[in-house]
Amino acid sequence: MIRNSLSRKGLVLGIIILFIGISVLPNISGGIGEMNCVNNDFGCRSTSFIPNESVLDIDYIYNITKALSYIIFTEYNESAGEIAKGRAYGTKGEHRAAKLLLDNMTDLGLYTYKEQINNTEKYPYLTHEIEIVDYYVKIDNETVDSYIAPVWIKNSENNHDLNYTYNYSNLKVIEPPLFPNLYMIKQKIKGELEPFVILLKNKAFYNDDTIVEYYPFLNNFYVNYYMIRVRQKIATIAYSWLWNKHMDYCKGILLYDMNDSCYDMNLLKNTNRMPFIFINGTIGKKILEDCENTRIDFKLEQRLNTSVISYNVIGQLNATDSDSATIIIDCLYDSWWCQGTADAAIGMAMVMGIAKYFCDNNIKPKYNLKFIGFSGEEHGFCAGSNYYENIHSDENIKYVIDLNQLGFWQKNDELTLNIICNKIGFLSEIWKIVKQANYGERVNSSDKAMPIWVKNGGPSNSGPFATNRRDCKTVCFLKDGGWKFHHRDGLNHTEGDVLKYFDPEDVNVTGEIILNVVKYLVTDW
Repeated sequence: MIRNSLSRKGLVLGIIILFIGISVLPNISGGIGEMNCVNNDFGCRSTSFIPNESVLDIDYIYNITKALSYIIFTEYNESAGEIAKGRAYGTKGEHRAAKLLLDNMTDLGLYTYKEQINNTEKYPYLTHEIEIVDYYVKIDNETVDSYIAPVWIKNSENNHDLNYTYNYSNLKVIEPPLFPNLYMIKQKIKGELEPFVILLKNKAFYNDDTIVEYYPFLNNFYVNYYMIRVRQKIATIAYSWLWNKHMDYCKGILLYDMNDSCYDMNLLKNTNRMPFIFINGTIGKKILEDCENTRIDFKLEQRLNTSVISYNVIGQLNATDSDSATIIIDCLYDSWWCQGTADAAIGMAMVMGIAKYFCDNNIKPKYNLKFIGFSGEEHGFCAGSNYYENIHSDENIKYVIDLNQLGFWQKNDELTLNIICNKIGFLSEIWKIVKQANYGERVNSSDKAMPIWVKNGGPSNSGPFATNRRDCKTVCFLKDGGWKFHHRDGLNHTEGDVLKYFDPEDVNVTGEIILNVVKYLVTDW
């Protein structure tokens, strides 16, 4: 969901906010409470609790969410050795999701079509992706749940070819020494130097820093995105740079998760110089207990695909005036190798729910409405939205309403609904609508809603429009602030970003807010 590259201006802004510790605008606070939950065969939350006065069809949204989430179960034959890649960019799971969205948009009565993503002069690598053909990780000869990030850098280890198979056995596991060169020299002198992997704790995309614990005012969007997450990423990548010249012996970075039952999946596109191996926290802690006697085998067979096939899915509701401007209501529909429920099957289903509301109530908008499922957001640079914005340069796109991580809950830690706009005046308009919903008081799993100004839009599909179109106003709805399961999978795809964290209460209130924003922009409401 999150763009890998963060703007220099955003980083500077984050540093300023870190030191002054203030928010740009006021927030709404709320309480915390328990919610009803019913499990099905996959351990997923049902819609047994539906708010009494739902504006959108929550059952419809849940069913779309479930269908998208369960693609990882329905489209892959893991018992035959197939890798279940969820709705990842260009996979058959993503193609199935595109058909599902197209069929449902058509059933609603929208004018529907798909646009295949191709390379453009501005973006010549949109159809490029390193595919994992085969992989495994074994700890003391036992296969474990894992993910290995492919290597995007040509180096001596892969014979300067991205099409390569990394295959090692009986590797030693070491905790990172403070001085790599000194460690190598000492081991050579002692005659104990042998191939190894480095073991690190991974807590990427989760605000787990002591500084925030002691200074809660720093727990805000700017610090989380432009300081802590950048630091987390840089710390890991720095190790790969430090050990790059020792790749004759250092064969990878082993990252164990902060969560016991699931592991991370980070693309680290164009940055990692060696395999990054993600495992869950339980396995990592077990290794720590006896590093000296632990051995790891792993295989990563990868290849560069320069002709990835993927589509943006579009459902259109025309205004009375054919020359009217366009409003885009969108969400990513791709995912990592997991159910991808919060990131972002729920958001995509909410886009569909808003489309259904307009069709069911025969509302004629004053602008052309395009309900879009963008693909390739997790590809590393919002492939789908960058492509659409680039090839539709003549289209008068007045507003972009971008939905992302929405409508989910997590145990113990409350989250924040960020409303991120690219223009301060527009943020002021939208915030008046948001405040009327009393989000923090009505949603038990969340702490508050928070207005955020970011000049280049949000960290997702609204970004290309905010960056490249001076007059386009964008808003991104993104729930975050310490989500523990971002980009995570585990236990046969039943832990991590999964359907059991669907929160109908949150979907109802957030959906009400977004629908009211859309109605405000496209009707005389």
